[in-house]
Amino acid sequence: MYRFLLRPRWLAMMVAVVIAATVCVELAGWQLHRLEARRAHNALITSNSGVSARPVADVLVPGRSVGSAREYAQVKARGTYDAAHQILVRYRPLQGEPGFNVLTPLRLDGSRYAVLVNRGWIPSLRSTNAPKAPAPPTGEVTVIARVRASEATDQQVPVNDGQVRFIQVRAISAVMPYPLLGDYVELARQIPAQRADLPHMLPPPELSEGPHLAYAFQWYMFALIAVAGAIFLAYDEAHDGRLRERLRNMRVEPNEPRRPAGRTAPGRTPPGRTPGPPERPGPPGSPGTRGHSGRSATLEDEDSARRST
Repeated sequence: MYRFLLRPRWLAMMVAVVIAATVCVELAGWQLHRLEARRAHNALITSNSGVSARPVADVLVPGRSVGSAREYAQVKARGTYDAAHQILVRYRPLQGEPGFNVLTPLRLDGSRYAVLVNRGWIPSLRSTNAPKAPAPPTGEVTVIARVRASEATDQQVPVNDGQVRFIQVRAISAVMPYPLLGDYVELARQIPAQRADLPHMLPPPELSEGPHLAYAFQWYMFALIAVAGAIFLAYDEAHDGRLRERLRNMRVEPNEPRRPAGRTAPGRTPPGRTPGPPERPGPPGSPGTRGHSGRSATLEDEDSARRST
C-alpha cells in the first residue's frame, strides 16, 4: 500500500521533512540552552547583589579581573573624583535613546590606586559631536556600586579624544597618571547625592528570562507540523486521496450558503436537463408541441381542408 514512498518524489519530500524537523529541534534546543544560561546569570546577580557592600579594595585587584563569579557584587569606596580625566563611552543606548556613558576615575583615600566609576548615561542629542560630560561632585564622596568586569579583554581598544568604544580598564589605564584597579564599578548610590539631572544613573540589571521558552515552543511546533503534514499526505495518497476530496467537498463558496440536497436554487436548471424553447399550445384536444412543429401541423390541416372542398 505504501510502496509509492519509494518513488523519487516522495523520497525527496521525506528527506526534506527530516532535515526541516531536525533543524527545528536543534533551534529549540539552542533556545533552551540560552534560557538556562539566562537563569544562571539571574541567579548570580541575585546572589551577589544580596550581600552587603564590601570595601572595593577587598574585591578588585590591580591588574586582574574578578571574572564573572564576582560580577555585580556590591562594593563601597571613598575618595575624590578626577574630573580632568573623565572618559565618554560611545554607543551606549538607554531605553532606545542613543547616548554615552560617563567614566570618572575615583582616587581612593589612603591608596595610590583609583577605580573607574561608570556614573551613568547622557544623551547624544542626535549630534555628531560628543556632548560635554557633566562635572562630578567636588570633595570627598562615598559611592555604593556594582562590580562590572572589564570589556573586550581579547583586544586592544585605544582611547581617542577622551572617548572609547569599550570599557577596557587595561587600555584606559595607559592614559591615566595613576594605576587603576582591575575592573570598574557601576554607580548605584552616592553620598552626597549629585544635584544635577545628568548623568542618569543606570538601572539595575534586568532579571527577566526573556522570550527563549516561547521561541523553543514555536520551533518544536514547527517540527511537529512538518512531520504531521508528511504523515497526512502519505496516508491520503495510500487511500486514493479521499481525505483531500472530503476536504474539498466541505468547502463553501464565498457568499453562497449551503442548500439541502434535492433542491434547486431559483433560476437554475436541474442537473440532467437542457433548457429549450417554450412549448406552444396545439389544437384543442391535442397535446402541445414545441416551436415551429405546431405551426407546420396547422398548415397541413388547412391545405387538406381546401382540397376536400
